[in-house]
Amino acid sequence: MSVDAILEAIRSLNDAERTELLVMLDDLMPADVGELSPDVAKMLDERVAEADANPDAAIPWEQVYQESLKRVPQ
Repeated sequence: MSVDAILEAIRSLNDAERTELLVMLDDLMPADVGELSPDVAKMLDERVAEADANPDAAIPWEQVYQESLKRVPQ
């Protein structure tokens, strides 16, 4: 069965069936999938600490989003 056929079959499922499928797929995944490397975890911790120390340095999501729309050709 092709990936496209599988995706089409998934689209035909109702919400409860999709949730059940997600739980089953999660059970099939190795335990360490999705874990962060120590280097990435350290970098994220540093960035969170920096953001907490300088909250005024952040740009609101709404502003970032509006500016990104200006870059997309209409």
